[in-house]
Amino acid sequence: MPDAPAPTRAGLGLAVPIALAAIGTMAVLGFALAGLLSGERPLGDGRDPASYGFDLTGLSGTHGIVSGSGNPRDFLQPLTVTSTMAGASMAEWNATQRAKYVVSNDRVVGLALGDESRAWPLSVLNVHEVIHDTLGGVPIAVTYSPLCDSAVVFDRRVAGRTIEFGISGLVLDCNLLLYDQGGPGHVPSLWSQLGLRAVSGPLAGTALQPIAGVRIQPWKDWLAAHPGTTVPTPDDAMRKRIKATSYERYWLAGKPMFAVSRPAPGGNGLPATMERIVATMQTDGSWIVTPPSAAPPGGVQVPCLWFAWHAFHGERSSVQGFDAASAR
Repeated sequence: MPDAPAPTRAGLGLAVPIALAAIGTMAVLGFALAGLLSGERPLGDGRDPASYGFDLTGLSGTHGIVSGSGNPRDFLQPLTVTSTMAGASMAEWNATQRAKYVVSNDRVVGLALGDESRAWPLSVLNVHEVIHDTLGGVPIAVTYSPLCDSAVVFDRRVAGRTIEFGISGLVLDCNLLLYDQGGPGHVPSLWSQLGLRAVSGPLAGTALQPIAGVRIQPWKDWLAAHPGTTVPTPDDAMRKRIKATSYERYWLAGKPMFAVSRPAPGGNGLPATMERIVATMQTDGSWIVTPPSAAPPGGVQVPCLWFAWHAFHGERSSVQGFDAASAR
């Protein structure tokens, strides 16, 4: 039998959202069934934002489109790092395991802070989206939104307390919305990853403090630049799910999965809709958007896809280093 033809770019554009939607529907059904069996009903029907149990009134005066992600609230669970291993021992560790953890070309989120450096594999962030950690004595939240390929590391000390974040199950302009967890009677706020602040709830308008020096790059490059780096110890319980989760085809599909309020322009030296960029904060609060390879060293930087950055900060950004070939 002859090989099946490779999927075309146009075909992927239709097939990927459909496939991911189907997976999301199955996940929601499975989560709901588990909730019913345990006597608890998950919050969020996957579609209607009002079903997720958050105060959304603060969003009425904010630009942006809120959508259900297809998953209920808390379907994804943040990871709290309790132990690490030396990055220099990764090759040896991989050689002794049936499934490798991080190899040369795997992309990682890397950060050096104080006297420490650490890398968090994107394969792990794909299935957690938030990792609570402490680096250089600073409690941090490593956040990743696969739908925007965006990574931001925040200081978790906000409004007089150290926040533990949960995954809301909602997206704002196709980007991750978190919520702050608390005890009985706590009223959570919703926090926008790329908005860099709380967008609804009691803390609406409160800014998050992004940490400078965050990078997304291949593991081999991060390790070469930071030979003393550490990585979180692998979680064997999540190994199968980590291996099965990938967004590569979605990124190739050419358009966001959910609606955005400010569609990104293209052409005339601007990036393509799903092109990877790095936004670098300037001293006056504006941003410079460049290709990742042209990003200036240092400072607060946000790697993500162009459509997502434009939706949140397009009016405060200048674009440099993209030629006409970027419009595709």
